Amino acid sequence: MGLIKVQIQLQPERQFPSRTNLGLGETLAKKLGIYQHSILVQFGSSVSTAYLWLTKQKKSILQCSQQLAKQLLIPSSSTLYARFDNQSIRLWIGPLLGILIDTIPSNHSKNPFGLMTKFLEECSNAGKKHGIQVAILSPQALSVVNKEMQTWIFHENKWIKATLPLPDVIYNRITSRRVEANKELQAKLNILRTHYQIPIFNETFLDKLQVHQLLSKEAKILHMLPETHRFQKSRLRKMLYQYPILYLKPTNGSLGKGIIRLIRRPHQIFYQSSTPNGTVTLTFRSIAECLKKISERIGRQSYLIQRGLNLATYGGRQLDFRVLAQKNNFGTWSITSMVARIANNHHIVSNLASGGTIRKASEVIKELNLPVKPSIRQMKLTALTITRTFEKLAKGHFAELGIDLALDKNGKIWLIEINSKPSKTDDSVMNPTLSTRPSVTRLMNYIHFLMGIQTANVRCAKKRKEMKR
Repeated sequence: MGLIKVQIQLQPERQFPSRTNLGLGETLAKKLGIYQHSILVQFGSSVSTAYLWLTKQKKSILQCSQQLAKQLLIPSSSTLYARFDNQSIRLWIGPLLGILIDTIPSNHSKNPFGLMTKFLEECSNAGKKHGIQVAILSPQALSVVNKEMQTWIFHENKWIKATLPLPDVIYNRITSRRVEANKELQAKLNILRTHYQIPIFNETFLDKLQVHQLLSKEAKILHMLPETHRFQKSRLRKMLYQYPILYLKPTNGSLGKGIIRLIRRPHQIFYQSSTPNGTVTLTFRSIAECLKKISERIGRQSYLIQRGLNLATYGGRQLDFRVLAQKNNFGTWSITSMVARIANNHHIVSNLASGGTIRKASEVIKELNLPVKPSIRQMKLTALTITRTFEKLAKGHFAELGIDLALDKNGKIWLIEINSKPSKTDDSVMNPTLSTRPSVTRLMNYIHFLMGIQTANVRCAKKRKEMKR
């Protein structure tokens, strides 16, 4: 069962001999292991019958009639992979990657997908280099009944609409918990997973409290977790006596929204709330007064209480480190990047959405005045340990996680949070001059792994591993 990267050319019917609709060179047919005149061709979930026309063409080119392309919903001439299965007499062409988002594109905008536009353009361009057709879709555009999806593809430097079959893989980049929790969408995704056996990764947001409870089961992670409990008034009273600083966070929150910091001083409690315009600070004389304000603020939302740590700061600002862990072309976890996130002067959180900035982690750690400093390698290995432990304990398919670490004033590493939808906006990129950010390249490598595509680099790496044994 050969696997070859091929150039697909769409041609009018008149270019083909009678009763044929798919042309390929004899050399390519032999490499793929095709010796039949009539075969099935599959692109995504679309399958149609092809009648072969063997040519003397030496290059790896598949000439597809426009009618056959229409039946298979192949949008345009492109470079993809081809694999022939002799048992089912089927030629698979792909992969087709669907990136699921919650934004409905605007037809008249240079940034139809808002702050995600550049990232999605990078994915599309990287897909072309890696032999992957990338398509962007929203939940409403997915029709399981018709086995097709209304998508957007990046073609000749512009976004165009295209009707495509159901994809080979789905990468969930929905950024709204409400959209993701929609029952109709979840029913569709369940059918795609179970009936069509389509891998769907990063399939859900994470609940902060559930993640904490999961990781607390592992002794090697437990010592890195700040004490955390579900919000209850009695628990809050107890922890306020125990610790001078507490954080209250929405269990389903993101981007630093809804976070409250409490600072206990003699005869006073400072209440600090993060808002889009900065931090609002109120002073209360008693716990009862403070609790009244907290109840008004959070209502019936699910919140957790977390011990505040004596963390290292940078220039007096809040500081943490975002480590991006991704699965690679071997299907194993590796660290793609690590950056320091420094909070805005007026905010209690370091999230970029709240005005924070990023810098090279190595530069920031070098400037910190700590008695002991972990190396970048130590921090990355810690993030890898956390990632692997989380995957072992959690349900679901994840291939990308944002691990938020912090250092206390003694240099100890703490885990602040795990994020299953790490930011893809431009301000999260350390080097914006790169045409393709490293995380996009690694994403494409993982698609290759899922589809059983081994590039020359992967084959060489495997041989080196075998030789070392």
